[in-house]
Amino acid sequence: MKEQVRVPVTLMRGGTSKAVFLAKRHLPQDPEVRRKFLLALFGSPDVRQIDGLGGADILTSKCAIIGPPTRPDADIDYTFVQIGIDEPTVNYELVCGNISSATGVYALQESLIAVQEPVTTVRVHNTNTGKILRMKINCADGEPRVEGDCEVDGVPGTGAEVLLDYSDTSGGATGKLLPTGNAIDKVYVSKLDREIAVSIVDVGTVCVFIRAADLGATGTELPGQLSPRVYEAAEEVRAWAAERCGLETTITPYQILVGPPQDYRNVAGDRIVNASEVDLVARMVLKGGVMHKAFPGGGSVCLSVAAQIAGSIPAEVRASHAGPARIRIGHPSGVLGIYAHVEHSANEEWAVREVHFTRTARRLMEGTAYIRRRLLEGA
Repeated sequence: MKEQVRVPVTLMRGGTSKAVFLAKRHLPQDPEVRRKFLLALFGSPDVRQIDGLGGADILTSKCAIIGPPTRPDADIDYTFVQIGIDEPTVNYELVCGNISSATGVYALQESLIAVQEPVTTVRVHNTNTGKILRMKINCADGEPRVEGDCEVDGVPGTGAEVLLDYSDTSGGATGKLLPTGNAIDKVYVSKLDREIAVSIVDVGTVCVFIRAADLGATGTELPGQLSPRVYEAAEEVRAWAAERCGLETTITPYQILVGPPQDYRNVAGDRIVNASEVDLVARMVLKGGVMHKAFPGGGSVCLSVAAQIAGSIPAEVRASHAGPARIRIGHPSGVLGIYAHVEHSANEEWAVREVHFTRTARRLMEGTAYIRRRLLEGA
């Protein structure tokens, strides 16, 4: 085995995503060696990631690095990494709300913190944003429960509920809930040869919200149904928003297309989502013609908050900004409900009082991965 490096790994599902979980102590400390290590582990760059653990999809080419807490108010540190598929990118911009739901389960199963029955509260320091995430995990017989009646659209069956509290995540990327100070901004889009209105909000994950109709879409499209022109226009908006926010990023702000409640068929083709089931429809798109098959956890937190900010694009398409409320987001796989409470603070700025949602999470596999040593040496 001299030609390969061994590393213990765990594969976890969190919400509608999967990630390779690694203990921080098993990773190279040098940033460049760590980058090569992660790319080799996932088999990137390669559209199939056939020589690694990546799943050839943005929802399954994810990594969670777990370590001891570096803050006194946390139980563990959690660093999220999005691994490029056909490009050699290792991105630390995001928090990933779906995968965050599995971090507390992992910590309990690894005995990093003690199990408390029937519910254990885990305080997770997300190093990507410097924010504390809190989650409540149902436990029995000295370990996290797997079975339960919690349903997550986009995940088969049911599981034990994991309750996530993102109330303290405002301004994680920019320092402000409304990075530009405005609920709405105007941007000239060369692909459209006109200005459109957008809203930039930073909570959970910084997002830029765009009316789907302004890009010639409805907001009910499924992966593969949007034209290249829509993705190109959305990427132009993202790049503009990143510059306005002072962010040197390649993925964020997330580009979210939103529209009013409408009927549509889900991506699995086995269900009609009725307009009466949702408060708005939303689609997350990325450059290169990629659409999220469900909806990102961090993006759903941001959208639920934005939908309660008067004057914002999401509040407009929702046709209300009254709160607190459970915002029902219609996404390609179904419906996601996020409870949010947003109000004006004493200085007349918008402030997040509460935002939380539920997910299910489960350990899928644990074992040893093998990485080609020559890839770490750059040979």
